[in-house]
Amino acid sequence: MITYTNRHGDQYKFTLQDDGNILWEGSFQFCRVGTLEGKIEMVDPSGGPYLQSGQDAERISTKFKGKLIKKFTKAPTGYNIIVW
Repeated sequence: MITYTNRHGDQYKFTLQDDGNILWEGSFQFCRVGTLEGKIEMVDPSGGPYLQSGQDAERISTKFKGKLIKKFTKAPTGYNIIVW
């Protein structure tokens, strides 16, 4: 698990799942979400981190090096980051 603190002091947790994808948890009360053809392509909580499809997940942490973000799906506590 990786903990990320954004510029507003909000903490987000990124947890590698058994299937290789990443669970992103935290406060998404103030958040922009971009979609394309029904798929979530971008998530930008107030204060960051801004993440989008096609981006290297290493931006979150070197622990996720070599994983590219494909899309996002909504999870009960945040978002699943689907990677390839």
